This record gives sequence, C-alpha cells and structure tokens, in this order.
Amino acid sequence: MLTLLTFAGDSHDPSFSPFCVKAMCLLQMSGLDWQRKDVAMPRNTPHGRLPVLLDGDQVIADSSFIQAHLEARGVEFNAGLSAAQKAQSHALIRMVEENLRCGLVTDRWLNAENWLWVKQAFFGKLPGPLKGIVPNIVRRKVRRAMEAQGIAQFDEPDRLARLGADLEALTVVLGDQPFLFGDAPTAADAAILPVLSMIDGLPNDTGLRRLMRANAALVAYVDRARPVLYPPAEGQV
Repeated sequence: MLTLLTFAGDSHDPSFSPFCVKAMCLLQMSGLDWQRKDVAMPRNTPHGRLPVLLDGDQVIADSSFIQAHLEARGVEFNAGLSAAQKAQSHALIRMVEENLRCGLVTDRWLNAENWLWVKQAFFGKLPGPLKGIVPNIVRRKVRRAMEAQGIAQFDEPDRLARLGADLEALTVVLGDQPFLFGDAPTAADAAILPVLSMIDGLPNDTGLRRLMRANAALVAYVDRARPVLYPPAEGQV
C-alpha cells in the first residue's frame, strides 16, 4: 500500500498544505490503495518538506513528482485532453501554485488576525518551550519568502488586482463545466481546488477571501469538487 506523509489538517481541509491536499486528490483519483501518515516536523524528508509518497522502498517528494510517479504506474490524470488543453492545464497549475497560493500564504501568515489562528493550528501541539520559539522563526522565513516572491511587497489594492486576475482566468476556463476541463476532474482540479478551498476557508476576513466568496462560479465549483476529490476522514496511520 502507498503511504502519503502529510501535514495534518482540520474539518475544512484534510491538510493545511495545499500541496499535501493536491497529493491526496491525485491518490483519490488514481484508484490505488493508499493511506496517510501525519508528520509534525519533516526533518528527514528529501527536501525538508511535505508531501512525500512512500511506495515500497521508493521515496517520492514533491506533489508534481508524486503525480509523475503515479502516471508512470499507469494512472491517467488528463484523459481526453488535447495537447493544447494539457498545456493550458500546466499553465493554470503554475499560475495558482506560484501566485494565487502565495496570496493565501500571505493572508495566513502576515495578516495579524489569521496569524493567531495559524500559530495555534500549525504549532499548538509543540512542546512548551518550542511553542514559544518555533512559530516566530517560521513566520520570519515565510515573510522573507513572500517578499522575495514579490506578493508581500505590494500594497493591498495592487495585490488584490494581481490575485483577482488569477481568479478571473480560472472563472473563464471553468465556464459552465463541472470541472476545469469538462465533466471529469483532471490534474488541474487536484492542484487548484485545494488553494481555492483554503482561501474560502480563511478564518478571518481578508480582501482575497472576499474576492473568492464574491465569485459565485468558483464557490459553486469548490462545493461541487470537494466531495469528489477530497479523501474521506478515515485512513490515517
């Protein structure tokens, strides 16, 4: 059986990491037998990050490489898509993972009210001394990363203009289809759904959450896709 090493989540999303949820969605779509194992501190993983898939003696790190590994085992995540649609799917995934996700990260970690939630949700189970030190260290690293990416350097109107353009692009591609490329979910849905769901599930109000919730098509898409792609609550080891 395949084992996915992942961060924990809550009742809204099965992991706090959109990349971990992406891997879960891919595994759900694969039809293969798998289980999850929650890891608090991924010190011994190849890149010091999660998700990581264990397949026998193989250790596959990073959600994109997990997808490639499952495809090498014969799973088809983009059945029926033309070459142009596959290229469009690739571009949409990169847009969401490299820009819209960073908007989510900024709202989680750098927004003062959401930071209080992150601190408890992500680090609340750490031992006492670490609980007072680790969260602020990680937050400083996240701030530097978001400033280097650029999203944290913009003022709120400019940031929302950039992120709103991403949401609009997704809305146009989705149209009146059940999923991004038709009647069945594809790799794009596995990658994009978790980010949209987590933006919608931000615990405190932000401009990005308002943009998401004002988009009736994307809200309906999230509500429709979550029961199809998200794994059931059971299955942890």
